[in-house]
Amino acid sequence: MVGIVLTVIGFLLLGISLAGVALGLYMAADSRTRRRGRLFALLWVPAVAASSGVIVHDVVTFTVGLLCFLVAGLVFVLGGDSMSELSAEEKRDLARGSARNRLLDSERTTKENERNRTQGSDRVA
Repeated sequence: MVGIVLTVIGFLLLGISLAGVALGLYMAADSRTRRRGRLFALLWVPAVAASSGVIVHDVVTFTVGLLCFLVAGLVFVLGGDSMSELSAEEKRDLARGSARNRLLDSERTTKENERNRTQGSDRVA
């Protein structure tokens, strides 16, 4: 009776763990959450091992999988935010300097030429 209950619990944990891996892979497909998604998917791989340890009634597999899951979770929580990727828009803003609305030299001359043309046409009219 206890074996059947442990097997059912193991399969439930396996389903949750595989759903976590699938969610991480889905997150990794998006460019904004790619790095966090990879880390999230890797976080759930030891949980799959721990749940398979419950299914086959192996204490060592469960213990090692649980320990690795806890360490991966700690890495995800503590180190996940420091590893952020810059989007293409943020990379372009880095070229502009600290002020986002500051124009590059080539943009400044173009904007000034357009302004001078508009002001010149107003004077003629």
